[in-house]
Amino acid sequence: MKISNYKYDVAFAFLKKDEHLANQINDLIHDKLNTFLYSKKQEDRALRNRDKVFFDVFAKQSRVVVVIYRSKWGTTPWTEIEEKLIRARVSEEGEDFLLLIPLDNPPITPKYLPKAQIWADLTKSGIKGAVKAIEVKVRSLGQGSEKVLPINLDIENNSEPQFDVERSKFLESVKGLEIARLELKKLFTELKKNKDKIEKVTKGLSFDYQQDEKSCTIYLKDYSIRFYMQPSKDNPVMDTYLYFEFQKKGSSSNEPQILSVEQYHFELKKIGEYGWIKEVDSNSFISSKKLAERSINQLLDQANN
Repeated sequence: MKISNYKYDVAFAFLKKDEHLANQINDLIHDKLNTFLYSKKQEDRALRNRDKVFFDVFAKQSRVVVVIYRSKWGTTPWTEIEEKLIRARVSEEGEDFLLLIPLDNPPITPKYLPKAQIWADLTKSGIKGAVKAIEVKVRSLGQGSEKVLPINLDIENNSEPQFDVERSKFLESVKGLEIARLELKKLFTELKKNKDKIEKVTKGLSFDYQQDEKSCTIYLKDYSIRFYMQPSKDNPVMDTYLYFEFQKKGSSSNEPQILSVEQYHFELKKIGEYGWIKEVDSNSFISSKKLAERSINQLLDQANN
């Protein structure tokens, strides 16, 4: 049964790795439309009963559901719930409420969804084109909320840089994985440079340094820092993470005590500028040089306390 009054004009469904793209689209429409975008920030603060929230939003409360789609969407714990709710609603209402934006190259789409519900022009038309398609979709299903403004059909999409789309393709490619491994080597080089520099200017201070192809550990007194690269269980070829561990020498065993762990993703900030981000927060970008300096200083501070 269709609902005439909706809490949200648009709800977004996406994989965690595509949250940055969902946020960019949402930023351009949230002053015109009532939107729902479940983010990592919300997860940290509230919405503990996420399964109920998802049921209400995707099954009942949203006029349009926009799926930012990759072939892995529907296979992770929470996107699996999203897909089940959306498919159940399709069975009950039909698919008019649904708009799918594929990111795979070439585009891969669910077999159960007709082409009329798929907008596959992100590479060509960019984020502004996606915004336009969403606004048109909302208008086609009713007037939306009172915040809906007239659609500007004269948006010039060709002038918009396609960096975000090309960036996503690069990070998903074999070449991107190769560059990530080179960036790891650069990080290890920066760590050793910082270690050597400090030893040179600080009399009596000596680090122990161990490195292999995928990990680097630096020891000072009872503490150590370790960087290592490890593939994801879901996609060991393309999803590879950098981990940073701060460790203390164990009192009763040879195994160190892990005091803290940070997880980073390889990132392309702009053409030719590579580095790392924590989780999916693009505002946390840090270069290998800065990351090396920061971690060495952390080791020094802790060891000298």
